[in-house]
Amino acid sequence: MRAAVATTLLFALALSHAGCFLNEAVEPYYGRVVVPSGQQFRWSDGGLPQTFDPAFAAAPPDTDLVRAIFEGLTDYDPQTLMPVPAVATKWEASNGGRTWTFYLRDDARWSNGAVVTAEDFVRSWQRTVKLGELAPHTDLLANIEGAEKKPSVSPAQAAAQSSPPLHSTASTLAAARESEPAFGAEALSDRVLRVRLRRPDMNFPALVAHPVFRPVKLSVDAPAGKLSASGLLSNGAFSVAETDNERVLLARAENYWDKRQVTLQSVEFVGARDTESALASYRSGGVDAVTNAALEPLAIKLLAPYADFRRTTFGALTYYTFNTARAPFDDVRVREALAIAIDRDRISADETGGATEPAKRFLPQIPTEAPKTVVGKSDLLEKDDERARQLLAEAGFPNGKNFPIVRLLVNRNEQQRLVAQAIAVMWRNVLNIQTELVTKNWDDYEAAIRSGDFDVVRRGIVMQTTDELTNIHTLFGENYPGTAAANETERLNKPGTGLSERSKSIVTADRSATTLPAIDTEAQALNNLSAMPIYFASSYALVKPYVNGFDANILDAPSLKKVRIDGNWKPAASPTGSNAR
Repeated sequence: MRAAVATTLLFALALSHAGCFLNEAVEPYYGRVVVPSGQQFRWSDGGLPQTFDPAFAAAPPDTDLVRAIFEGLTDYDPQTLMPVPAVATKWEASNGGRTWTFYLRDDARWSNGAVVTAEDFVRSWQRTVKLGELAPHTDLLANIEGAEKKPSVSPAQAAAQSSPPLHSTASTLAAARESEPAFGAEALSDRVLRVRLRRPDMNFPALVAHPVFRPVKLSVDAPAGKLSASGLLSNGAFSVAETDNERVLLARAENYWDKRQVTLQSVEFVGARDTESALASYRSGGVDAVTNAALEPLAIKLLAPYADFRRTTFGALTYYTFNTARAPFDDVRVREALAIAIDRDRISADETGGATEPAKRFLPQIPTEAPKTVVGKSDLLEKDDERARQLLAEAGFPNGKNFPIVRLLVNRNEQQRLVAQAIAVMWRNVLNIQTELVTKNWDDYEAAIRSGDFDVVRRGIVMQTTDELTNIHTLFGENYPGTAAANETERLNKPGTGLSERSKSIVTADRSATTLPAIDTEAQALNNLSAMPIYFASSYALVKPYVNGFDANILDAPSLKKVRIDGNWKPAASPTGSNAR
């Protein structure tokens, strides 16, 4: 199928570029550009949303739909990724960043007109925590006091526990609350929410912009369990209007507090059978944007010249973890030598066909950095052959003498195999170290990680937030990664789970059972080097030139609230009066 997509796209692009050989005008955009007459946005987002529930949204298009129909305490500015007011108008930190107080706006409403309260957030977060591993991003709540990992319960059980029966007496409810650990989120009033954290986090307002923190509200007669489109109550800029097997239609929400700033009248998630269908629909003018399509390197190269094709660094990191329980990888000098002997620029350019960005740090840079520990240029993992050889000699292995063969474990994937082979060649050429490449299918790969049967292992993480503490703890947990079972997010990214192709190809970090010093900041991670970053993924989009406000960012989280159709858009005239470039 991928070969067919590339062939079809190559043929279409060849036709569109045929004029280049005849010195004729070439259209700068891929396909037809017909400006719609209204504010209807049609979006092919890698498939149709499969859930309408913030607790169960794992990846696009589900997370994009949740962002549109639900609003949290804060939201991300789509350009800077700084947290901006949403249901909360302001917030303040105390106790060194361990306590946060959010003040909710008076005019926030549910789609039935009911007021959005602080208790709505408390109940929603408790429900997600009780779902445990059934909810893909429960771990993002782990820093809230009382949100420690619990055994999974069914959606029906979680709904029943978070919504006590109407006939419950005050004494019954009080007894139930006393038997449970104190939860760190507390409604001081309808308009004031206080959150107590286990560890200080000065960027907590950015974390709560994630979809998993968005509130839900079940009506009294609604069935328990996972939310569905039928009878759904929401509080975002859009609400669900229609759903079927080919589309999900959203309409501008009438009760939304900021609806005057919402230009779009409707948003249509359009289903596509595959990438070829999505591209064909865009080319014919059937959709206004295509995202989360599984583009092959050849297709990316052919689309790159078009003005409506976008490429953005995506916060999905591929990195290698050391088994620090084994010598000589327990020596930071050895780990640094191996890390700086790698030419990350060449790997991104050659082995991944230019489809990735070299990662010389663990967290990607954003246009306006959110509050975090400063990482200087000297801390970046630049290739340095001379220093790598010096460090290895200091560790007792001059010119690689007596260094054991490195067992490098990767999951069965052609790109990962090529990258691992390239890294093995770099270690041999720079450090005179030999590497045994161990390739396993997914289940055997996970088993090898759990048993610690590796020296170095390929890992990955899809970052869900700009919050440094959360990202570093997802990478390293409370201890170093690589020697214990993968966490829930990685299991959900396993092939065959129904997620987008990009999400399937990227796995999430695991946690170690070995008690070692905690790593809380990126600076500590770069100093410790129990793992080393290799490259960041890229996200791609086709967006019609008349669409404004559809901003790309490292979280791949555009804000539909900012999108509008420019009905007056016209192509810029060239000096000859054509659109030739």
